[in-house]
Amino acid sequence: MIKLYSSLATVYHEMYQQIFDYDKEFRFYHSVLQKKNCHKIVEIGCGTGLLAKKLINAGYDYLGVDLYDEMLEIARKETNSDRFIQGDMRYLQLDQSFDCALITGRSIAYVTENQEIISTLNGINHLLKDDGYFIFDSFDANKIFENFTEKSEQVVKSGNRTIRRKNKMIRNLATGWTWDFVAKYIIEENDEMVEYEDFTTLRAFTKDEIYLFLKLTRFNLVEVVQDNVLRFVAKKENVISEVIS
Repeated sequence: MIKLYSSLATVYHEMYQQIFDYDKEFRFYHSVLQKKNCHKIVEIGCGTGLLAKKLINAGYDYLGVDLYDEMLEIARKETNSDRFIQGDMRYLQLDQSFDCALITGRSIAYVTENQEIISTLNGINHLLKDDGYFIFDSFDANKIFENFTEKSEQVVKSGNRTIRRKNKMIRNLATGWTWDFVAKYIIEENDEMVEYEDFTTLRAFTKDEIYLFLKLTRFNLVEVVQDNVLRFVAKKENVISEVIS
């Protein structure tokens, strides 16, 4: 969905405030971070800063990372801060370490190749302090593919603008529990209408798959929370062992 995160970044910002429950997301992450005594955090896939704003206001020593500069530009305005840098989660190299790393908003779904998942998790491991934590969420493969929905639609109104997204999902299964996602955006404003089409491939996971990926990259799975998605809390191993590369 390259357009949604680049040329349509403002559309994303308007839509996701209404279709995504950021208060619920914040309560989950804040609760775990407090229990694990994590203060210095990095959010990977921070988008336009809608969750970042809540984390910063809660007093965390925060850094946000996203692939798209257009998203980061909005995030800086949304939070009135410059705690954001551009980066690709598959190849992260930062010159600081953190108590906890977050991958939020199901963003790990965009990492569809096994080797890229290994690379992503190895990079996160290197970002963490000894005994640091990794918290992330993913689409649940069982829920996605047991009740596969080929078409859906969302409508959001923001001021004088109406944003309609027509979604089409096609089973892919080329590199795991993957599917192709085609989205048509119809934007109406002041009696004018424009249309855009976007495409991406997404991946869901089972709990067993995530457990194995974590073990291969020196993480211990601490907790799994299952609601509409899978939420994982993992801890970095503090012993020297071989890392799969």
